[in-house]
Amino acid sequence: AAAALAAAVTGGLVRALAEALAESLAAAVTGGGFVASPAAAVTCVSLAVALDAASANSPLAAEHLVVENLVAPLVPHLVAGLGLVGDPAAAAEATPGAGGGVPPPTAALEPLIHVVTRVAKGPGKDVGVGEEDWRAEGVPKREACARSRAMRADFVELLVASGAVDALASLFALHDRPKQDVEPVPPAIIAGLRMLEALLDARVPAPGAELGEDHAAGIRSSGGAAASRPATSLVTDCESPAGSLIAALRETALAGLPSLLTSVLLQTEATLRIPVLQDPAAAARALPPNFVGVASSVLRLLNATARFGPEVAQDALSSPDLRVETHHLLSFILALCASEWDSAVANGAEAEKRRKSGKSSDAPGEGRSDNARATAAELEDLLDQTVLFIGAFALLCPANQDMLCWGRAPTLMQRLPDLPFEYYSSPEKIAVLFPTLVSVAFGHATNRRLIAHELSLEMVRDFVREEAGARRDGKPGAAQRAGLPPQFAFAARFPRTLWGDASEYFEAA
Repeated sequence: AAAALAAAVTGGLVRALAEALAESLAAAVTGGGFVASPAAAVTCVSLAVALDAASANSPLAAEHLVVENLVAPLVPHLVAGLGLVGDPAAAAEATPGAGGGVPPPTAALEPLIHVVTRVAKGPGKDVGVGEEDWRAEGVPKREACARSRAMRADFVELLVASGAVDALASLFALHDRPKQDVEPVPPAIIAGLRMLEALLDARVPAPGAELGEDHAAGIRSSGGAAASRPATSLVTDCESPAGSLIAALRETALAGLPSLLTSVLLQTEATLRIPVLQDPAAAARALPPNFVGVASSVLRLLNATARFGPEVAQDALSSPDLRVETHHLLSFILALCASEWDSAVANGAEAEKRRKSGKSSDAPGEGRSDNARATAAELEDLLDQTVLFIGAFALLCPANQDMLCWGRAPTLMQRLPDLPFEYYSSPEKIAVLFPTLVSVAFGHATNRRLIAHELSLEMVRDFVREEAGARRDGKPGAAQRAGLPPQFAFAARFPRTLWGDASEYFEAA
């Protein structure tokens, strides 16, 4: 198959398909759109599907598309159509957008998203939404040439400048439309999540970048209390090329990612006629079957935006309505994972036992939780990403630390010390949870008292001291010892210059 795809590139098939597709889209601009010519619409869809197939799993094809400038002419049309996925009537009546593009037929949009995402990612980066290819550092990869890297950077900037982030936010907002029943998150939206991941992957700092001196400045000037906002950005809006992407993320509330999941919860509440937090088990049964996977993808992307600096995510979600959305979403995810954890672990162990004995039935629900039908690994990934984001969202931000105490008990803050037992006993899960506990409680007396009551300040203090000692002795920290991705390292989640202050703060209580 790889040889066939390489032959498709060298034989000119990929070029021919890309040029024919661009010509088809350009002709529609002057010909009144695809509604005026059903035959042209069929041709456009066929070309988009064929180009997607010809470039799939082929780094050479993706590199060819960008180096030969074959994919850039497709961008205005894709951006013009992203917000119209699922609305064929609106797409048919749409006029050319600001970039001169006319929306392609609805059936052509998803393969176009795949092609553009493939090119934006570049060779050797075919990973899932928001995932890091950090485990494969020793695996040989096909390195792109300098010209290819430069042109891919220009292509990503073209996507951002053309309004791709705004268009993706419009695409995600489509799931907020009223529905009769709870429906799975559609493939087009999942493809859009992958496209956003490609944009972020091309611009965010490497995972594990440490938070430096500037993150402590505001706290030190206020006498040790988290009462002012220090600069936390690792990349500023004025810096190119990441600045335009940061600005777009801020303007669109992180591309509407929290609202995408909130719309699913609201639809579930409408179906159940009760709040999802009132009965997480019942909500889990009513959720779309792909909710856990999509929620994990969204949280990974939110964490990717926080790698620009925690204040990017904090500022983008700072409006009152978005903070309410974020609070509701994070509270439910913690409640969902806690309610489904035991059954997922037990059913998974039983399924593994049956598999080893040759009695496995391969039934769709085997080895999954009772209600959400999620595996223990899926719930673990979602919970890890959620805990990671809560820490970034609350870091040195008194307003967001306050937000964790909103509402009736159990509050979001009270749920953190009540996670599955593994998060307090397993070295790996302690490395996931405890940096977040430090972030949510440092400089916040109420949250510190709650941890003292529900858990143990000594455990938090000892964690900080052990990390400082390991750093001083040149030894790996808890996250590295546990084999976690670099973004889970304590120094990447809490400024190293404040470790001493944190140790004293939790000691003084």
